[in-house]
Amino acid sequence: MYREWPFFQCAIDLIEMVLAKSDLSIAKHYDEVLVSPSRQKLGEELREAFRMTEKYVLLVSGHEKLTENNKSLKRLIESRLPFLNPINMIQVEILRRLRGDVNNQKLRDALLITINGIAAGMRNTG
Repeated sequence: MYREWPFFQCAIDLIEMVLAKSDLSIAKHYDEVLVSPSRQKLGEELREAFRMTEKYVLLVSGHEKLTENNKSLKRLIESRLPFLNPINMIQVEILRRLRGDVNNQKLRDALLITINGIAAGMRNTG
């Protein structure tokens, strides 16, 4: 079906792109720092659902790895990770600090900068 139906192929390729731009270790870090222990199970369940989705997208598409059919996306992601990963770490710390000082305008401004930086680096997701 993937090879014979362009609409389906496009949908699967878009899902594959979003999966490729996601980083489970970053998501786990957000959970560990910002989510109460009683709610961290949800993050674990979401990461497991992510892994299952990735498995089935690869199965349906016939690809061995995400971005296998999109070398330019692969290069884009690889070239931006060294910049995006530190911004994510900074964002986690800003969010942690904001929880203790919600009216701190400098932290709020810094949060907006990280949001914009991540969104720009990811292009169409953030």
